[in-house]
Amino acid sequence: MAKKKTLSNPDSAEREYTRLLTRFVRELRADVNAALIPAIPGIVYQFDAEMRADGWTDAIARVMAELLSLATIKTTRIIDRLPGMYALINRHNERQFGMVVRANTGLTVPEARLLNGPGAFNAMAPVRNALGVNIFRGEPYLAPLYEGWIAENTKLVRSIPEQYHSGLEDTLRRGIMGGDSPRDLTRKIRERFGVTERRAKLIAVDQTLSAHAELTRYRAQSVGVKEYTWETVNDSRVRPEHAEREGKVFSWDKPPPDGHPGQPIRCRCSAGLIFPDDDE
Repeated sequence: MAKKKTLSNPDSAEREYTRLLTRFVRELRADVNAALIPAIPGIVYQFDAEMRADGWTDAIARVMAELLSLATIKTTRIIDRLPGMYALINRHNERQFGMVVRANTGLTVPEARLLNGPGAFNAMAPVRNALGVNIFRGEPYLAPLYEGWIAENTKLVRSIPEQYHSGLEDTLRRGIMGGDSPRDLTRKIRERFGVTERRAKLIAVDQTLSAHAELTRYRAQSVGVKEYTWETVNDSRVRPEHAEREGKVFSWDKPPPDGHPGQPIRCRCSAGLIFPDDDE
């Protein structure tokens, strides 16, 4: 029986993060439907009645301020969920990594779990790595990964309403000055939601896969794995340049131009870990 070399992608964590961000943007849309859409006819009328004076811009500013206030509360709620999202990814990666190590070396990797608070980890007993060298599996190196992921995703989550609202305001201002009717403006405003939802889903998928890839790299290096084979999922969605790398050997110290498996945007490829005592 062939040894297990790759870690499966964290599909469950990916689905959970996607659901979280999808609900987030749908709540933002609900706020737009409740606060902005009903105000459009009045803003257009004010623009026409005032012969293009500045009162209509003040009306837009008031609505956008209301949307910002509502979005801030929702954004904070999502950011508070990020540590739990990372814990799901980490737990999946930890289990998969343990299976791969055990299949290739016969060794059992002690679990190292996130404790309360950023960067807090249990200290684990030493184990013997693939090269026969005693190492300490406290996994303190995971703390910067965790903190970096939380910081990056906090920024990305905040950017969702920022970009959404900025696009709405721009669409509204240009439409009114261009003579759009309230009906046309409403249609354009609603069309922007699809762009925001697709971006939220992309963030969830990409950030889950990239976190999984980084955890794999750091854990592999911690037990002496220096090289890997590039493994694709072998379907029509694989990038041509990634398909060309199938089975080829790479070093963690010398990544391909666009990064290791899982690092390029929405990359579903995996690293087939090459253990030093591998007979193949």
